[in-house]
Amino acid sequence: MKTKKLITATVLSAGLILGSTSAAFATDPTPTTTTVTQATYSAQLVAYKSALVAYDTATVTFRAQILVFQGAQATYKNAYEIAVQNYKAVLKAKSPATTPAEYAILLAAYNTANAAYNTATAAFKAQLSVYETAVHTYKVAYDNAVGSYKTTVNMREALRKAINVAFETAIHNANATFATATAVATTADQKLAATTALQTAIATANTLRKVALDAVGDKPVKPIKQISLRHHGDMYKADRPDKPVKPARYEKSKKSEKSNKSNKSEKSEKSEKSNKH
Repeated sequence: MKTKKLITATVLSAGLILGSTSAAFATDPTPTTTTVTQATYSAQLVAYKSALVAYDTATVTFRAQILVFQGAQATYKNAYEIAVQNYKAVLKAKSPATTPAEYAILLAAYNTANAAYNTATAAFKAQLSVYETAVHTYKVAYDNAVGSYKTTVNMREALRKAINVAFETAIHNANATFATATAVATTADQKLAATTALQTAIATANTLRKVALDAVGDKPVKPIKQISLRHHGDMYKADRPDKPVKPARYEKSKKSEKSNKSNKSEKSEKSEKSNKH
């Protein structure tokens, strides 16, 4: 009867200690881990997995946004270059050799190109805003995943420590119980019962420890930064040159008018001299 009580007390002692990891931290000097249990760790693990899903989603969205943004940027730059070329063509056309009709055609081409540039600029600005939002979402999602990972790993280590402390406590209690039992044992059966109880308590403690550690599971995988923002840093300072200034209306220069008058006068003088001769 006494032997059965000893075995029962040893098994219950080991089971109760391993069943509540927070109780094992009564002698642990680290107070921040006293609330870590399998339930709290499991909840944190779920939160970490959710953070990973959010990060993966933000990564996919950001990658797609990079392509769209690059397309809008290319369209914007192309429209600007065409507008500038047309603008330069209009400026060069202001010469005596260009007629008002020719100048009007060049000016109309510039106005068309400038309108396309303004449209591309508006689209690019809108896309830039969407792109910057995608960048922010990606960064926040990554930071959240990393933060959740660190919390999860710390809780896991605390839980594993609690399990090992509980195991050591169970073994210590089993040895203490065995020492007490053998100290009062007077017969071979009593000593055998004490030894059997010790072995049973140790086996139980090992089993409970293994089950508890298996429940904790493997160490979570650290999130990997899938997109380096440094590769797209130039996109934050997108090329936004000044809008080309609209050329003035066509006016023949005074120099050309003077030159035309002088040419006419010279021709008339020559013709008069030739007529006299």
